[in-house]
Amino acid sequence: MRSVDRYVEAHNDAIRSGGWDAFAELFTDEAEVRFESAAIGPFHGRAAILDAYKSRPPDDELEIRAVREEGDRTVAEYGWAQEPGVGAGELRLTWEGDRICELAITFE
Repeated sequence: MRSVDRYVEAHNDAIRSGGWDAFAELFTDEAEVRFESAAIGPFHGRAAILDAYKSRPPDDELEIRAVREEGDRTVAEYGWAQEPGVGAGELRLTWEGDRICELAITFE
C-alpha cells in the first residue's frame, strides 16, 4: 500500500470511528501540519496534531484524485466523499521513512 493510501485509510477510519490515535501515529514526534489559506494551525508535534484533530475533526472522508511523487514528498489531489468528482485541494506529505514529518493541506 502506498504511504498516501495509509494516510487516507487512517483519516477515513478516524472519521467513521471518532478515534484519531491511529491517525496521529502516522506522524513523527516533531511533525508539522499546516492548513494553507485557512485560519487554523500550524500544529507542531504529534501530540498537538492529535489534539487538533480531536478538537476540530474534519466531517467527511477523503478521496484521492491523483498522486505524484516529488522526491521525499507525495502530492495528492483530494476531494471529499460527499462531493464525488469535485477537487478540494492538495495534500503535500513529506516523509521521514514511513512517517509524515510535514503535511501541508491546501484548499481550492
